[in-house]
Amino acid sequence: LIEVIMPHLHSFNSGSVLLQPLADVTGVPVDRLNFVSCMVLSIPFALIYSRVLGKSSERTRQIFPLIIGLAYCWFCFGSATKHLLANCLGSYALMHIAPAKNIHHVVFIFSMFYLTWVHFYRWQYIEVYTIDITGPIMICVQKMTTLAFSLHDGLVKKEEELSPLQKREAIKRVPGLIPYLSYIFHFQAVLTGPLAFYTDYVKFISGTHVPTDAKGKLPDPTSEAVTKLVKALLFMLTLAFIEPLFPISILDRTDLNPVLWIILFWFCFVIQRVPYYYAWYFADAIYNLSGYGFSGFDEKTGEAKWELATSVFAWRVESALSFKDTLDSWNTSTMGWLRRVAFDRAPKKYRTISTYLLSAWWHGIFMGYYVTFLGGAIFTLGGKGFRRSFRWRFLSSPSLKVVYDVITFIGTKMVLAYVTYPFVALHWGPSIAMYKRFYFIGHILALFCAAVLPVILPPPREDRKTNGEVKQDTNQNAKKIE
Repeated sequence: LIEVIMPHLHSFNSGSVLLQPLADVTGVPVDRLNFVSCMVLSIPFALIYSRVLGKSSERTRQIFPLIIGLAYCWFCFGSATKHLLANCLGSYALMHIAPAKNIHHVVFIFSMFYLTWVHFYRWQYIEVYTIDITGPIMICVQKMTTLAFSLHDGLVKKEEELSPLQKREAIKRVPGLIPYLSYIFHFQAVLTGPLAFYTDYVKFISGTHVPTDAKGKLPDPTSEAVTKLVKALLFMLTLAFIEPLFPISILDRTDLNPVLWIILFWFCFVIQRVPYYYAWYFADAIYNLSGYGFSGFDEKTGEAKWELATSVFAWRVESALSFKDTLDSWNTSTMGWLRRVAFDRAPKKYRTISTYLLSAWWHGIFMGYYVTFLGGAIFTLGGKGFRRSFRWRFLSSPSLKVVYDVITFIGTKMVLAYVTYPFVALHWGPSIAMYKRFYFIGHILALFCAAVLPVILPPPREDRKTNGEVKQDTNQNAKKIE
């Protein structure tokens, strides 16, 4: 029984070998071919779902994506799928038996520790990177915990105690088993996400997710989906032809001019983001082709927006002028999960650190994750201090504002590469070695901006300025009204 339940090497490498001959010819590992094949197959399945099953019963619309999603898991991960099933069914049982006032904490602890257990096995035994079951379990944990928090809000809290977001997502009873499994395993997101919140998924299944436009017609997401597929294709080509030229190991060179090395350091981490862009845009497109992702009508054009299932805004990430703006556009569904289960629930003074620590814990147990996310917390606070002390001083003329934007753009790009190096390196040794090469200058500047800069260059009075933007004096407004 222990051998059946416990993770072991075979269970982490037991996906289908049907495509092994193709893997031998192309040199692409079979686990990656399996993964990409499932994503490509999702295109016709998504079209069938939206155009053939659009008016089918809710039960049919629940079971169809569930069966395909389970088939994907078995094809890609084989017997390791048992861990995904054990986690989601265990959490489902806890939703039925745990006290309502503690249901969110019980499910959170169980699902996160199960994920940590699987992460620990991978950390201890897997030496070569493979696409394994940990990815789907991570997405599964997001779904189960947000569902448990929504259930807690609906059962325990009074309506006036809830934020507008919590009111929209609160539910008052545990879903039936089939709707629950469909939510966890639907093929559109079981492999890569993005996270869909349960109340949105229910509306999608029932056909009430997308309202008619001003002309009484249902918006068509096809053009949006095609645009995302084209982006995914471009990122895939970049991944295939450019990424091999710039491995992270190239940064170990010591014979380069320092300026050239810093530029290379920045560019290597642009390339490191490409696999995420590819997978996320592809997954977002599948959601849209299925008919999911509507996020309202544009106030100016009246056109439908399809951003509800958008994981990333690549251009916003690469052109962001602050670390915060970068994070707001990166892995937005996970950011939404962190907001719901950590940031909005923690005491105000612990919100930032608790959010980053949860993100590190969720990603795994490699020390590099903790170095990155704790560094992210420091840089978030440092960026806030820098902005409050400096930005308002550059708003007096357009030319000064351009200078500020250029400085913050360059700084943000370097900070992003600097803070994410340990995430890629994974281990403590190489991460600290690289920071020593920088003399820890990034951390020193971030701490200085967070703790010292607001003292020596204080921001303007809070009642007159907020985040560098001028506010009207309340007393003057009152006098005008009188």
